[in-house]
Amino acid sequence: MEVEVYRVIISFIVGYFLCVSGSLSQLITNNSIASPSTLGMDGFGVLFVILSYFIPNHFLTYSNEAVSFILFIVVMITFISIKKLFNSNQNKMIQNIWQQSSIKNIIIVGLAFNLLIGALFSIVQFLFMALNIKFPTSIWFGNFRQYDDSWLSLFLICFILTYAIVIKLSNNIELLNIGVNFSQGLKVDINRLQKQCLYLSLVLTVLVISYFGVFSFLGLIFPHILRSLNIFKENMKAELIFGSLIMGVIFSGIDFLCYSFIYRGAEFPVGMVSSVLGAFFLIFLIMKSKISVG
Repeated sequence: MEVEVYRVIISFIVGYFLCVSGSLSQLITNNSIASPSTLGMDGFGVLFVILSYFIPNHFLTYSNEAVSFILFIVVMITFISIKKLFNSNQNKMIQNIWQQSSIKNIIIVGLAFNLLIGALFSIVQFLFMALNIKFPTSIWFGNFRQYDDSWLSLFLICFILTYAIVIKLSNNIELLNIGVNFSQGLKVDINRLQKQCLYLSLVLTVLVISYFGVFSFLGLIFPHILRSLNIFKENMKAELIFGSLIMGVIFSGIDFLCYSFIYRGAEFPVGMVSSVLGAFFLIFLIMKSKISVG
């Protein structure tokens, strides 16, 4: 029973992370189809999982899950450090490129990157199978079947830090979505806010994928489910601070059902089940909105 409780807690935290990542991506870009999946963040997570399996085990005492996330953190810190070495003109040039680029084009690039990583994953999987080497073939269907209860402390710490950061960012995000000029008038640093939100979304996405696999498009679906409720429809702050907690509870409940109902000795991956249910609900919301507009 103790293990089941740990699993419920971890699945709740993962559901919360998925919803926060999706909400931050959509709110900061002001685009309802932006998400970790469509911005290419899922591809980054899978890439580091693949890389972790090419590090000889005798060099490290950590699990592949931990190695994957540590590799990402090292690369991310290195990238940020190198970026700071650029002069201010180069930084402004990068900012202008981001601002002038259509978010739809960025989403297309992100999806293309995910497809590229998917193809790379298939090739590596084939090579590992040919050599009879263990490889995480189930990574595309996120699940909690092979979790380790020692991971709970890491996820609890990350949850507390994330919740504190989200509370701090939520006020400025709400101002930004009222209007760019309005937020600039209140001295909101838009470029910095965008970077902070996207970095946080990326870190949470890679953390989840490193340990539990890909939960396809839940970051896109969860915020839309929240906004179908009147209480979160126009309240972005409430969506981030409270709505994500609600989606964490729902996601944990779905995982508990997957754990409780076994089909011929096999457990359905919660990532697959929740994605199917969420996709149907998203289609329902789209059809409902078109009917109401018509």
